[in-house]
Order: sequence, then structure tokens, then C-alpha cells
Amino acid sequence: MIHSMSGGMLSEYGSYTFVKIVFDGDERPYWYVSDLDVEIGDRVSAPFGASGAGKPATVLKVERNVSGQVAPVPIKRVKRLIAKL
Repeated sequence: MIHSMSGGMLSEYGSYTFVKIVFDGDERPYWYVSDLDVEIGDRVSAPFGASGAGKPATVLKVERNVSGQVAPVPIKRVKRLIAKL
């Protein structure tokens, strides 16, 4: 049976690097996909809010080679990091 959260279709099999970050002045963590070479403790810029403007954040966790089927957040909704600071 296909889970209803997948929207009736299975996720892509691709491999992704997921990065858990926390924005400056906020305690809530967010997940992003990254093509950058980042490590725990690195400072990054990530899109935030409806405008998608970059906001500084700190990397809390890096998960490499994650399949789209076991991603911590839906692949279709996740945003990409902008830059390493």
C-alpha cells in the first residue's frame, strides 16, 4: 500500500545530503538539502520565509547519502542552502 503522505506516488530514489540548522535568534531546527561541503558547527545562509531571503544559521546535523524514500522531510517541500558563510 502506498502511504497517503507520499501523494499517491513513491519518492525518488536519488541520494541527498540533508542538513539540520537553527537560525540565529530561533531555537526551532529546520531541515534543508545541501550541495555544499558543510560540517556540524558551520555557519550557512538559508532561505527563510515567503520571500526566500537568506538568513544566517548554524549547522546542527549533517546526514549524507539519504535516499528520497527515507528523507527526514518531504523532498518536494525541502529548500536548498544558499551558501556557506
